[in-house]
Amino acid sequence: MARPFSLGYRSLVAQELDTRFIVIQAAAWILSVGLHEAGHAYSADRLGDPTPSIHGRLTLNPFAHLKPVFTAVILPLIFIMSGQGLLGGAWTPIDPAYFKKPLRDRVLVALAGPAVNLALALFFSGIYLAAGRSLAPGSIYHLLALVMVHLNLVLVLFNMLPVPGLDGGDVLRYFLGPGAREKFDGLRQYGIIIAILVLSIPHVREYYFLPIYLYLALIFGAPAS
Repeated sequence: MARPFSLGYRSLVAQELDTRFIVIQAAAWILSVGLHEAGHAYSADRLGDPTPSIHGRLTLNPFAHLKPVFTAVILPLIFIMSGQGLLGGAWTPIDPAYFKKPLRDRVLVALAGPAVNLALALFFSGIYLAAGRSLAPGSIYHLLALVMVHLNLVLVLFNMLPVPGLDGGDVLRYFLGPGAREKFDGLRQYGIIIAILVLSIPHVREYYFLPIYLYLALIFGAPAS
């Protein structure tokens, strides 16, 4: 069920694998990841943590969030350009000790990043629909909207995986007892590896991301095969 949608999208973007497509993908990645991290930074600041500001992260400038994740940008771009959509992420420095309610506020900060990505996906969907779907397939505007919606929805689902080190992991740890939470935090450094392993399980990745391709088909009429 899931495979036709994913292959349909990949075949669509493969037709545009030229300099224009690569530039749009790179720009979309920088903007989306940068604003994701800005969401974490501003929410932490509003909750009383000055750490993002101290590290120069309290800004909407996406480039301010790239230096600590340079290697996490290059490799994912290779996968993005191949149509696979494997994504890494950046980390905004925070110190929960500044929060009035550390457990709750850490969850709020974690959710802020994916919330920004969801807002971006809905925004570009709205722009596309407002244009009456008159943007010609393959045009730079059609491609920009498609890439921004797809990329940001992938960022939402990937980051919400309930594994240590990802935003979904911070949500999960809220519901754990003190002992389990300590063990969970001990796995934080292996979070990305765990996420990749989980998504490498046959059919898990296709079905986990299926809602994205259903949404693309609904909004853009993306090919199903």
